[in-house]
Amino acid sequence: MENKSKSLELNEENMNVPTYSYQLLRHMLIPELLGKEEEMILYWAGKSIARKLYEDGVPELSSFFEQASWGTLSLLKEKRTEKQYELIAPLMEKDRPLTLECGFLAQWTEFQQGFITEATYELKKKKPCTYRIIVRWDKGDPVGDRT
Repeated sequence: MENKSKSLELNEENMNVPTYSYQLLRHMLIPELLGKEEEMILYWAGKSIARKLYEDGVPELSSFFEQASWGTLSLLKEKRTEKQYELIAPLMEKDRPLTLECGFLAQWTEFQQGFITEATYELKKKKPCTYRIIVRWDKGDPVGDRT
């Protein structure tokens, strides 16, 4: 099996995944496969996706979220060591974890800031699912300083 980093070609042909298929995978199959470790594995998977796509020069962040059917991402606030986003995710169910998206944003921000970064979320509105995602980094913990 070949392990080369290849970017996904985002074009009109592969942009329209049927909602039912997405729902089956995201809300039925993945929880069944991952069990109690789902949140942690999805967070790691989001970071992994961000690493691969960042290297390949993925499009602008909010455009990527829409293309991935993750929802509409907007930057609400930016502070010295924090960014706050709003994600309106009509395909998400309120009781499902949003850790895939958080992991992706954490890794993406880590590349941009150069510091170890974490992301958390909270559900703000149930219909459509609207989340606040908070991404924080520690200026005392540069990426290259891990031992």
